[in-house]
Amino acid sequence: MPNDFEGMVGALSEAKALAIAAYGESVAAYRYRTLAEKATTDQHRAVFVAMAEEEQGHHAALKDIMATRFPQSDFVLSPEDKDLVIVGSRMLDMSTEDAFRKALELIYDSERQTGRFYAALNDVTSLGHLKPLLKEMADECFEHAARLKSIPPMPWSG
Repeated sequence: MPNDFEGMVGALSEAKALAIAAYGESVAAYRYRTLAEKATTDQHRAVFVAMAEEEQGHHAALKDIMATRFPQSDFVLSPEDKDLVIVGSRMLDMSTEDAFRKALELIYDSERQTGRFYAALNDVTSLGHLKPLLKEMADECFEHAARLKSIPPMPWSG
């Protein structure tokens, strides 16, 4: 029996689910670019830039699929829609060391939430050709979450 989250994802039209996914990828790319800007070491900056580029690539792929499969679709996403893939506000405070750490936690939570979204969507989609992409993106979300947890502390310069 599906849980509430899976039920919510399953109730979405495929076009809207892809729109939500594209939104999540754009927010993730933005957040990682912001982390890269705030990074105080080249190592941290490189990790965040690479993650931003992956997310931007996912966003572009999803937008291409939407333009091809659902050219007439246009959605205004509700806060509830956005909560399916994002934890916290789109723009996170990273102005202090403590705020930066809290932002990393919210991004970690968002990666796990988005991974759950892709896994649930993969289970219910009738668009069989999307299954490999959805599985890959779910796996990458969980890998990003693990990578965020393994990043060594960053020296803070404010």
